Amino acid sequence: MAETPKVYNQEIDLNNLDLERSYTLKEFEYINSWLKNYTLEIDGHPVNLFELDKNGKLVPMLQTPCHREQIVAEIARQLCNWNIQTQQGGGVTTSQGGFNFVIDHQSAIRAPDIAFISQNTFLRLTDEQAWTFQGAPFTPTFLVEVADIGEDTENSKFKEVDERFKEELITRSTMVQLGWLIDPQHKQIYIYRRGRRRSNPGWGDISGENVLPDFVLDMSLIDRIIDPLPPTPQGPQRLRRCPDCNNTFNNNYELIKHLEKFHFN
Repeated sequence: MAETPKVYNQEIDLNNLDLERSYTLKEFEYINSWLKNYTLEIDGHPVNLFELDKNGKLVPMLQTPCHREQIVAEIARQLCNWNIQTQQGGGVTTSQGGFNFVIDHQSAIRAPDIAFISQNTFLRLTDEQAWTFQGAPFTPTFLVEVADIGEDTENSKFKEVDERFKEELITRSTMVQLGWLIDPQHKQIYIYRRGRRRSNPGWGDISGENVLPDFVLDMSLIDRIIDPLPPTPQGPQRLRRCPDCNNTFNNNYELIKHLEKFHFN
């Protein structure tokens, strides 16, 4: 397996990581970089990514099952399309994208399932901030966590994620203005807004409010992942016409790519 590297004169055995010791940001980056090609097992669960808590200790991020990751990808897809179509000029990340959340005046690397960085922040990032965790801390303005939290707010799984939102993700030391907690298995949604109590609007489309102007998450596309529809018979092919230049395309995908390339700039 991998050799045992030395970082700042401390040995790190990558095959037997000590989760009780504290790690520097450089050590943390090195470990996550190594995990892109390897998988660790911790308590019988495969791990390919760590977060870093405020005490410098590694927090394992367990691999997620297929349907949950499909839902994360679908939310990110809709957010990316909105970012392009409305010319927001921001950035979208998924659970491999970490941010330096300052918690109790200490650095803590957190990786939300989906996050949006506003254009104002995105364009001001230095190379050090964009490519490492060494620069000045910054956070997204919007984020989403997809989790199995159960049907009520009294169980330990919900309380753990709720605490993460209230005490780490949306605090005075972050720039996060809006957060969604989505449980597709139990069809629960909780919305967290800066300075306000969480709300539980019921299962349905969600507005990005003034944080993501005109963005609405289409939950019917999430429902298709939760309860897949049987395939529909293919009818005769119908050409799609671009409303701006009258070019024709064989399917919606080709039309959308054309619109994004030539008409959404």
